[in-house]
Amino acid sequence: MVAAVSFQEFKTVDFQRRLWSSRAISNFGRGGAIDVEALLTDDKLIALLWKLRDSALPPIGPDRTTFLVQLYKECEAHIRTRLPKFPKLKLYNVFASLLPAEFATLSFTLAIRQLAEAMGIPAKVGIHPVVVHRAVLDRLTAVMGPVAPPPQAEGVRRMTLPWLLLTRLPKQADDTSESDPDELPGEPRLTPRPADRRRRSMMTINGGFSTVRSMLEFANEGCTREDFKEHIRSINPSLAPSSVDATFNALIGEWGVLDAKGEWLVPTRRGQAVLESESAEPYAVSDWLITRILGFDHILDALRHGPRTQEQLLALLAKVNPGWTTPTMPGRILDWQRNLGLFSGDPRTGYGLTEEGQQWAERIDWPPEFLPLAPDLVLDNQGELAIDQGPVLRPALGEIVASFPGDAVFPAQLIARLNASLWSSETRHFVILAGLSGAGKTLLARRYAQALWRGHADPTAGLYTEPVQPGWHDPASLLGYINPLASDTYVRTGFLNFLLRASANPGHPYTVVLDEMNLSHPEQYMAPLLSAMETGGMIELHALDGDVSGVPPRIRYPRNLCIIGTVNMDETTHGLSDKVLDRAAVLEFWDVDVDAYPGWAGSTLSAQELSRMRQVLGELYQALRPVKRHFGWRTIGDILGYVSFARSGSEIEFNSALDQAVFSKILPKLRGEDSARLRHAFKQGYETLRAAQLPESAAKLQELSDDLRDTGSARFWR
Repeated sequence: MVAAVSFQEFKTVDFQRRLWSSRAISNFGRGGAIDVEALLTDDKLIALLWKLRDSALPPIGPDRTTFLVQLYKECEAHIRTRLPKFPKLKLYNVFASLLPAEFATLSFTLAIRQLAEAMGIPAKVGIHPVVVHRAVLDRLTAVMGPVAPPPQAEGVRRMTLPWLLLTRLPKQADDTSESDPDELPGEPRLTPRPADRRRRSMMTINGGFSTVRSMLEFANEGCTREDFKEHIRSINPSLAPSSVDATFNALIGEWGVLDAKGEWLVPTRRGQAVLESESAEPYAVSDWLITRILGFDHILDALRHGPRTQEQLLALLAKVNPGWTTPTMPGRILDWQRNLGLFSGDPRTGYGLTEEGQQWAERIDWPPEFLPLAPDLVLDNQGELAIDQGPVLRPALGEIVASFPGDAVFPAQLIARLNASLWSSETRHFVILAGLSGAGKTLLARRYAQALWRGHADPTAGLYTEPVQPGWHDPASLLGYINPLASDTYVRTGFLNFLLRASANPGHPYTVVLDEMNLSHPEQYMAPLLSAMETGGMIELHALDGDVSGVPPRIRYPRNLCIIGTVNMDETTHGLSDKVLDRAAVLEFWDVDVDAYPGWAGSTLSAQELSRMRQVLGELYQALRPVKRHFGWRTIGDILGYVSFARSGSEIEFNSALDQAVFSKILPKLRGEDSARLRHAFKQGYETLRAAQLPESAAKLQELSDDLRDTGSARFWR
């Protein structure tokens, strides 16, 4: 139609109306609402457009691009004198209709910039979109060769190829739409996040949206985190350091306009759209706020159906999140929507949507979801987990002792010491169990935790065991962290989940067992816990203004939390600092009763074989006890298991099996420097092994004794 038109027909109102309203190339989005009726009879603009249609273009290259940019700017400058809002997408469609070989069907949206960047073409905000279009099409021509211009089918396919390429790009993490902005008429359909995955706060930023945009302008070319924070402080010198961090994190998590790539910050695609928008319009962030901020869509949806008073809107938000028990957070959401120009009116007589708010509300095509309050979750007015200061219910000591099963034979006095050490302080329920490896430290801790929940359907509900790993240097190993690649996601740990459950159920004791807690430095990975347990203060989880993935910024240290750590002191572990020892009670136990080991009763060995094994292991235990190289029930169980299995066949007789088991499970731990006590222990051990007719083990212990005499030290491994 455009290719065949004469100038006489071109300047008619009917043709101009068809030209400006056609969506054959690209949709208008919200720009479709801009009234361009005044342009249909504008002789100057019509002359400029005919010049575009009828002039001979400069050769392909910089001159042609400069010509197109200049003509576009002339049209834009004139239109801005005639209309209150600039119809950018409509003008693009007019240009692409007049010169279809020079433009793609992606229009002047960030979509063409995204494709250009994927092709390695510079396309940051500030480079004119005509330049970006020409660069993309020139790249395609260089790779694929020239084609006949539209309306030839070959040229039409080339015009739509950029759109096709864009649809093949991986979806970005911050994309909230189900289609590309130019894929279908109207706005792309949004994908709302479930209520339990939305942010439940909006931070107040002095200056409103214009301040958000000015901060983005500072980061437009990229900047470091520290430079950006310094810029925030320059805008508002009165901000505390925590508020500076919160503002920085709000731009990432609440608004989705800033992206952190390590220490380097750049605007996201959404942030670029804000910078490119006309008159700092906030519509570019509408998809993020509507789909990611809890309650934002509820307000717009409610006002779409009629006016509401401020009291009614606050009551609605209280139902959206039962954790909002005061109007603090709901009030911030209302303040931001008012600041963004989405509604206006009187708070007492009723608010109504503005034209801008109506456009935002039209994007909501789902029933807004309400957040149910978990039955064990209590939030305070700031969105933090609340702690009931009532008593912690726990069984009497006699009931705890009686709850220990038969496979956990611990002296009642030891259980009583553990109980008293845990509960003698009002908030610091922290005990370290030290001593013999395999003596049952972890078993004691776990059985005690289960005894605290005696009578419950699941006695393990109040127990969590955390095997400490070497290389834990910070609290993230226990408390989790904000995902650096997705700032609205918190990487939770099992420990954190257990901690939150304890906080939400303050009337019951919850026990964490830190198994082998000194494989790393506890004062490093437990730092927030050690500081908070002293006074029952706050545990800082993250610096954002609201909860992330259900994790609040901070919680008060639960006074119903027990921490029991187990330690073994050897060359592979770290010593405990005074900061840890000042807050913990230390229970050390080195003795076990070999005869009391409960595994003897279930053995398949004969009574005579069991008697011999008890005697040998008992004498070895007594010989090695003075130098703390004796063994616990785990070792006894391993030896008993090996001998029993070996005797189930016919190849290994009892003495050989016992000899092999002692050599394998007891002797490898023997080591030390020359001393009268160690020489005596080795001598007694050797005599026991020789009398028991265990030649392999006896020979090895004799070898260790010789090393001790000749070199001054002995090691099984040498």
